[in-house]
Amino acid sequence: MKYAKLYACLLSFASTAVSAQILPAAGQVITPVTPVIERLPSNLSRLREQVENNAKAKLERGSLATQTLVSNTIKSVTPRFTVPNASTILSVDGEPIIQEISVEDGFIAVEKEWLFMGDESDIDYFNHPAISVLEKQFMSSLSKWLFRVKVEGDTDTVSLIRNSLPEPLQAQVGRNHIYLSQSKREASLPKSANEHRSVNHTQTESTEAEDSHTGYIECDSPLRMGMIDTHITSDHPLFSHIQIEQASFLIEGAEGSSEHGTSVASLMANVLPPGSQLFNANVFYTRNSISRGATLSALLKGINHLASLQVDAINMSLAGPNNPLLMAAITQLDELGIQVIAAVGNEGPASLPLYPAAYPQTLGATAVDSDNRIYRWANQGEYVDFAALGVSVETALPPNKTIRQTGTSMAAPIIAAKYACLLRKNKNRQSALALMQRSAIDAGAPGRDTVFGFGILLR
Repeated sequence: MKYAKLYACLLSFASTAVSAQILPAAGQVITPVTPVIERLPSNLSRLREQVENNAKAKLERGSLATQTLVSNTIKSVTPRFTVPNASTILSVDGEPIIQEISVEDGFIAVEKEWLFMGDESDIDYFNHPAISVLEKQFMSSLSKWLFRVKVEGDTDTVSLIRNSLPEPLQAQVGRNHIYLSQSKREASLPKSANEHRSVNHTQTESTEAEDSHTGYIECDSPLRMGMIDTHITSDHPLFSHIQIEQASFLIEGAEGSSEHGTSVASLMANVLPPGSQLFNANVFYTRNSISRGATLSALLKGINHLASLQVDAINMSLAGPNNPLLMAAITQLDELGIQVIAAVGNEGPASLPLYPAAYPQTLGATAVDSDNRIYRWANQGEYVDFAALGVSVETALPPNKTIRQTGTSMAAPIIAAKYACLLRKNKNRQSALALMQRSAIDAGAPGRDTVFGFGILLR
């Protein structure tokens, strides 16, 4: 397999002379695209609506067999939303530092902690005997102050905070929710005849014949990518052709990890041209041997950091609940011209929508296997935009090994890198998104659907 050969080649370590040729010169940076690219809001809603209208027109003229197949497929699979268990998170010294609790809709959050984004003077509104301000920080890229506050005593209700604010500011308060990574190590995943994998080869016409409906998007210019994940083991041989810079936003004393971030980054690196730069925000703490969590406060700090670096796009292989502060941050990124690509989640077709993938400004990434079958635990819904290989994919494992991983987390970085390729190539967000849609191999129901989105992008 071509991909396996690539890994074998990289793992053997090319000679020093070859490495010197592909690495950027010391101090060299990839110029942000702002001066040369139209970084306007993406207007993804219009693109989605156009494709859906075209698909509806086709179905009205033709057979509904494919649509019926997809409907039956969704009904036949059984995975449901799994409520995560709340835990007490200990520091590396064994002291409790995060107390998780179960909250609305089965999600988890930091007990009694709430976040507010506003002006610095708004701190006066939190002068309440049952409220203490734990932290405040100016988010320069989001043009707001972030306050992390705690409700004291026996209560855990936002009403104490909201009631202290003027009505226009009350929507700027949200729980300090916890978001989870979306992958797991390779397991035996039986293929089911009910798992839909049909590929529609009767595509719409396109003037971009070179790239249309091939699934492949080639990169020829170095990219400037952002990623929010765990720490990356940057000296892994699979990263020998790119530069990695990292910043940590973990709560002090929290135990971090490198496995998930290293795996996600290696899949992105496989698409990135030599000389590309990857800026990583480390936000995940270790919950247990198989789960990693990120507080919303850490996530917002990571978003602010990457926005200040003017990256081409940001990959988020994580998922969790809707939160007004996260929605505001994603909206601000869109207005800054930075596209977010996020894993749709691994809770199955019957799951609640998960975020940030379900926000209208975000590209939602789902996973397929090598036979173009949808990953059986992948979320489904109107927020799915593109699919890529994410089942039993070979990824980097610290310190210098590889491992097979599965999940929508593994598909998202491929889609993120391909979007950034087209952004650099076309120098316009709208053109990049439209060409990305035309490049996807249609799968499932004709046009955009709730399983594969616009279609599959090949690696």
